[in-house]
Amino acid sequence: MAVERLRLEIDGEDFTGDCEDVRFSVPRLVYEEDNGRSAVKFLGPAGFQLTVINPSDRVRGLVDGGAVTRTVKLSASGSSITHSTHFHKEWTTTDGVCKVFGSLAWDQAQDAEWVDEPQLAKA
Repeated sequence: MAVERLRLEIDGEDFTGDCEDVRFSVPRLVYEEDNGRSAVKFLGPAGFQLTVINPSDRVRGLVDGGAVTRTVKLSASGSSITHSTHFHKEWTTTDGVCKVFGSLAWDQAQDAEWVDEPQLAKA
């Protein structure tokens, strides 16, 4: 039985033939609350990471340090996963394999950050 190759689409364009392989995962952060006697762990939201192995110049051209958000769709065997993705970095391993790394894009405008609340400072 032949194994279907994972199909890679970026911004609606087929990039399947533009690399040797694609590796991905949907990791989750684990948060821990410790009361000094025991700890409880909470599973956070799923992320997304993607490594493109031996990418073409076209894929390598997407690496911009995460400045542009791209829509990545991976599909195989009738299933697919789609995520907004930033392409951060390109490197070559010591054995000569070129890789491109991408991860789940976040909305920097919506990032949680501390702000001054003048009405609370007066209370």
